[in-house]
Amino acid sequence: MRFLKANRICLVLSGRYAGRKAIIVKNYDEGSHERPYGHALVVGIDRYPRRILKRMGKRKVHKRSKIKPFVKVVNYNHLLPTRYQIECNFDTKKINKDIFREKKNKRAARREAKAKLEEKYKINSNKWFFHKL
Repeated sequence: MRFLKANRICLVLSGRYAGRKAIIVKNYDEGSHERPYGHALVVGIDRYPRRILKRMGKRKVHKRSKIKPFVKVVNYNHLLPTRYQIECNFDTKKINKDIFREKKNKRAARREAKAKLEEKYKINSNKWFFHKL
């Protein structure tokens, strides 16, 4: 699909992460041998950062700014694309479809995603993405 490209923000519609926002890292329009349908590798937010007030101290702000990400391969039928895009260049050596074969690789991919997402959150880039629906 022409609008489901990398860096597009979309909503996950079904499964464990239904209602969560995600970023498309790589799209597979033709599918693959093990998944013969259009799908995308997405990085999303499982636990959103909490609200921050002016009166809170640095330590409390730091604790409330944490994000819990997820990395998943999702069928196009379960994604709802939005009009928003975000410039978030994930390391494709760490975040790709091969990480699901080993648990330590998946953990490293989540760590990479967490670092990138928290960095984007701290510079106040695309506020809408970092809030619950």
